[in-house]
Order: sequence, then structure tokens, then C-alpha cells
Amino acid sequence: MIELRNVTKRYGLSTFGVRDLNFEVRDQEFLVIYGPSGAGKSTTLKLLAGIIQPTAGDLVRDGESLLKVAPESRDMAMAFENYALYSHMSVYENLAFPLRAKKMTKQEIDERVQRTARMLQISDLLDRRPGFLSGGQRQRVALGRAIIRPASLYLLDEPIGHLDAKLRHRMRGELKAMSVDLRATIVLVTTASREALALGDRIAILREGHLQQIGTPNEVYYQPANEFVASFVGEPPMSFLGIEPTSENGQLYFNMQDCASRLRVPPQLAQHLNGETAGYRLGVRASEITVAQQQDAGHCVPGQVFIIEQMGYCNIISAKVGNGLVRVVTDSTVTAKRNETIWLSLDAEHMHLFYQHKAICHPTRFVDEGRANAAGMNAR
Repeated sequence: MIELRNVTKRYGLSTFGVRDLNFEVRDQEFLVIYGPSGAGKSTTLKLLAGIIQPTAGDLVRDGESLLKVAPESRDMAMAFENYALYSHMSVYENLAFPLRAKKMTKQEIDERVQRTARMLQISDLLDRRPGFLSGGQRQRVALGRAIIRPASLYLLDEPIGHLDAKLRHRMRGELKAMSVDLRATIVLVTTASREALALGDRIAILREGHLQQIGTPNEVYYQPANEFVASFVGEPPMSFLGIEPTSENGQLYFNMQDCASRLRVPPQLAQHLNGETAGYRLGVRASEITVAQQQDAGHCVPGQVFIIEQMGYCNIISAKVGNGLVRVVTDSTVTAKRNETIWLSLDAEHMHLFYQHKAICHPTRFVDEGRANAAGMNAR
């Protein structure tokens, strides 16, 4: 296990790569570091590899500091986003290089190279040099050179980001299977939400060098710590509605900004209100809403259709509700026209409540699902 303890990396006087990072990389886990560009993801990977040193804090493996351990002595393999291939060597030689450094036999080297090439679909490229490969092909070679040799930790910096959609989907499965088969510890950096959720045993979400949340895919999806995590995890992202709590005849309501509709506040949400009327927002995921062409008991909030995205297996409808935009996943047979009024099944009891951008309450069923899934993972 590797621990990052109050790790900060500063460039110059005021530019920070990461700030006060505190989390652990557990043995035999697939940890995904996820966030937008400039969040500090690659910096974190380089700190783990020893390519750069932290300005403050410590990295500890099994109780021993790694700060004085040279990169080549850390038993880690890294695939860089910029490929870092030897241009004068063939693909075969690039793959074989780390194995020769380990003084493996010629037969073992050839077996590993051929097996890795088949997995990455580059068997027909083994005689070529990197200069004669496409960007996606070079990325597969760089990934192969990282995973071909045994290591205690594999560090992968967006290893499949330049692949086409079909191969990228296949490689996600291969990486997940590899982590299980080899019982490997993997830290992977990505900017793709679907990739993070599909691959990670846990996901560490960074923003501007700060750790926003770390948890299982279900935890960060169903129980986001703040609006940034809620909006950045999941496709399509969570929708938000500005609200103002009001009381009428002893009953609490959420008035939606710039909307005539209002939502009754259930008791489990009412206890989290602090008496303020500003700063609250409700969040809802696209898959948690249904639509109807006519108003009924379950569909009471009108929305004006803004755009429809036809995905083949489903449609994603974006509808204007007050000053917000609510996205809904529907069956592919559900159609609507731009500016048409549809009715949404918005219910505060089944929505996420945020105050000053921080989550203060999640739907009970999602909290229970997250706990159940976490218990299942621990049991395995």
C-alpha cells in the first residue's frame, strides 16, 4: 500500500500542481485519478513514479518513505500520454527493451512480446518503427511497453485516450481483465467519466490540485460530495435547479427560480435546512426522471424542450425548467419537438440537495444502494 500524506507540489511561488493530497493506493486495486485538464492528475502520477519530488509532504510504501528511493528502484511501470518510444527501435524492440533490462531469457521475452501484441492488436506492426505508426498505434505500443513486465505498480497516463471508439471500448475490458488476472495494482489517469466509472475500483476526483472526493464508482455517482463531483461524474451530467425554501400553512416548499411550479419538501430534507433562503440547489440525474406528454399525478412540472439527442438505444431530452436545464434519458421511441411542453416527474424526495455547492442530503435509496454495493465489494 502506498500513502500520500499531505503531498503538495508547487512550481515557482504561486503555481500549484497538487495541494495537500491525502489518500492511499491499496494493494491489488484499480485506482482511477479523474478530473479536468490541469487538475493535477499527471503530476500525481509523476510524484508516485519519483520523476518529480513533492514540495511538501511524504509518500510512504509499507511504512517506508519513498522520497529517497530512485525512480528505477521503485518497481513501477509507467505509460506516458506522450508515448516516449525509442524512435530508432522497432515495435518489437520497444516492447522487449524493459524485459531485456530485467535479463529475461530470449524465449520468455518473445512469448511476452507476442502475447502483449495480440492483446493490443499490434502483431502486424512489430517490424515497424514508431515514426511509421499512427497516434493510436503508438499509444498502444507505449501501453504495451508499460504492462509487459512485472511491476508492483502500473502507472497509466491516459493510455487509451487516442484510440478510436471501438478499440477504446475493447481496451477498457482488457485493462480491467488484466488487473484481475495479474492481481496488479494500477493507477490510471483519465478525463473520461465513462472510463473512470467502468475501470475504477475506486475513483479519486481532482480539481485544481485539490482532492474533491475518493470512493467507489457507486459512492461518487450516487453520493457526490459537492456540485463539481455531481456534475463531472456520469453522462449526461447531473442537472441542477435553483430553489428557495418557503413556508405556507405549516408546509415547506421549494420554489424553483423563474418557474411557477414548486416542490413539497419532505421531512428528511426539511431537517437539513438551516433557515437561509438562498444558496440551495436541487440536483437530479437524467435516469432518475420520467416524462409524459400530458400532466398527471406523477408528472407535475412542465419543461420546454430545448434539444433532443438521439443515441440509438435511448434519447436524451434537455428541457428548460425555470432558469435551469434538466436532462432526461428516455426510451428511443419517445419523441418531442423543440419548444414543445413536456411534463417531468420531479420530486424533491428523490433529488440531491446542495447548499453553497456542498452536498447536504442524498435520496435515501441511493445511500442504501451505495452501502450495499460497498459491502458487496468488501465481501469479495
